Amino acid sequence: MGSRPTGIDYSDIHRIDSPANRALRATIWAKGDDLGQQSFATPRYFDFIAARLGMGPGMRVLDLGSGSGGPAVYIADRTGCRLTGLEVNEVGVEVSRSVAQKAGLEDRVDFVLADGMDMPFDDATFDAVYSMNVMNVFPDKVALFREVRRVLRPGGVWAFLSGTFEFGPGDEEARRLYEAGYAIPQYTDDLAGYKRKLAEAGFVVDEVTEYISDYRATIARWLDGWRAHRDAIAAEQGADQTDHHIAYFVAYLRMIDEGKASNHLVISHRPEN
Repeated sequence: MGSRPTGIDYSDIHRIDSPANRALRATIWAKGDDLGQQSFATPRYFDFIAARLGMGPGMRVLDLGSGSGGPAVYIADRTGCRLTGLEVNEVGVEVSRSVAQKAGLEDRVDFVLADGMDMPFDDATFDAVYSMNVMNVFPDKVALFREVRRVLRPGGVWAFLSGTFEFGPGDEEARRLYEAGYAIPQYTDDLAGYKRKLAEAGFVVDEVTEYISDYRATIARWLDGWRAHRDAIAAEQGADQTDHHIAYFVAYLRMIDEGKASNHLVISHRPEN
């Protein structure tokens, strides 16, 4: 996403039914936790956000960076809201629409192929916008937050879950691995930076919650999965990319253990005036 053109190549990881991805996901997720998400979020995060944002029948909700669609369909099914997923990858949108159709929810869940920096929605379209572990792919977060504010109605809520980082001396290799990213480049922020940029974009921050213990456990499972299925994944996605991801997760865990990386849910709102 970000200022990049529509069509970012998340195609391999959005093809969640490929043999390598099926094996990988079976290692990562406990029974009932695999919604097709590419984030590090479990269903309890989605349940909490849905409750915290008051999602229910009659609400218009946007999932910014909806990936392969499973979380959006899950939330719509549990809350009765009308949910739109915005995703920049064509394969992700195709898979998402299939997931909604199989769930019988295509009347309440739709998916749009577009860039989050230039959303094809009218002003004040949505009651709430959320995003899960997507923020770090946007280089200009102030511009993104302003676009989110535009599509939110006055009083609407904006919630995102994101990794936060404080790189220091000696972290050059970890920074290089992280900024090379998980499939695409990443642009890191610390929590103070997020708060400052939200205020600059016209949001009021209401609540910040750190989720770290289960976040670390999930990342460790991703590392275990990539290691266990390294050859199968490499056959589908290439050895260089596969080995990069293994090193990426190793560095990520070290940063968490050293207190330099965390995971925060940030909830803010667009003021009424």
